[in-house]
Amino acid sequence: MTDVADRSQPMTDDTASDPSEPLDGARGRRIARWAAVAVLAAVGVVAIVLSIGYGLGTGTRPGPGLWPFMAAVLMLGATVVVAITDTLEDYEPWGTESVRTLVALASLVVFAVLFTLLGFTVPAMLLMFLWLRMFGQMRWLHAGLLAAVGAIALFMLFDVLLGVPMPRDLLMTPLTSWM
Repeated sequence: MTDVADRSQPMTDDTASDPSEPLDGARGRRIARWAAVAVLAAVGVVAIVLSIGYGLGTGTRPGPGLWPFMAAVLMLGATVVVAITDTLEDYEPWGTESVRTLVALASLVVFAVLFTLLGFTVPAMLLMFLWLRMFGQMRWLHAGLLAAVGAIALFMLFDVLLGVPMPRDLLMTPLTSWM
């Protein structure tokens, strides 16, 4: 009877080294932890390299890459702290819910590419629609209407009211050229 009771005890990190263990246990948490550390470190290193390419400037005349460089160094330092101090309990196991996170990250990359090709409005509508459907679980019609109104409102706010320079927009440039 005690043998059965011992088997029902939760598996600790020390006993979770079996590679056949499913990803929802300690092995999955380790994968999630090191994946997060690797992604954050890679983003930090890429940001450092790109910011140096923009030019750091000097102490009296900072260049356009100085603040991104400082932010990337801080991010890389925080990643090192996370790698040293975090425990496995801080992470969800890698599983099917992780796919939603990957879709969200991939959609941001697609948004960035489409932004340079089509302008702001169409990619913003697509991104908002995807996120409202996937994360907000809104109905198709509501998500579509909110995405359209939200993207147009954001474009008007930044381009028209605040004067933030935007790339030529496929949808809004013809509509706002009279303003």
